[in-house]
Amino acid sequence: MEPTASQVFCGRVLGMVNAEDVNAIILAQKNMLDRFEKTNEMLLNFNNLSSVRMQQMNERFLHHTKTLVEMKKDLDSIFRRIRTLKGKLAKQYPEAFSNIHESPILEDDDDFDPVPKSTTTTIATSEQSTESCDTSPDIISPTMSQDFEDLSQGHYDLPAVNGQSLTDEDTAEGLD
Repeated sequence: MEPTASQVFCGRVLGMVNAEDVNAIILAQKNMLDRFEKTNEMLLNFNNLSSVRMQQMNERFLHHTKTLVEMKKDLDSIFRRIRTLKGKLAKQYPEAFSNIHESPILEDDDDFDPVPKSTTTTIATSEQSTESCDTSPDIISPTMSQDFEDLSQGHYDLPAVNGQSLTDEDTAEGLD
C-alpha cells in the first residue's frame, strides 16, 4: 500500500524538524520555568515582608501621630492658660505690665550661649510660617507681639537693666 498524501505531508513535516533542536527548546523552556518559579517565590516573600514592615511602620506612624496631636492639644492648653494669666496680670498690674518690654528679665544662667543673628531670623521666619498655618485665632506669635524682645540687636556679654548695660561696678553696687 502506498502512503496517502496526508501521511506523506506529515512525514515530510516531521523530517524537517530536528529532534535535537526540539529537545534544546524544551530544555530552555524548563530552565525559564524554574527561573520564573524562583522569581515568583522571591517576589511573594518580598511582598510578605513588605506587608509586615508596612504594618509595623503604620502602627508606629499612628502612635507618633497621636502623640503629636496630644502634644499640640497640651501646648494649646498651656498657651491658652498663659494668655489668661497674662490678661489677669495686665488687669491687676497695668503699669508694670506696660513696662515689660522696657525691662527684660535677667536670668542667672552661666551656660547661656548667645543666639546668632541668622538663627534668630530663621526662628522668626519659622514662627511666621507656622502662624499662617494656625487655625486658632487667639494665638499670638512672639514676632507679632509688642513684648517680643529682639535678641539680634543686643550685646550678649554684658548684663542690662531697663535697656542700660551694666558694668562690673554697677553690678557690684546692685548686689550690696
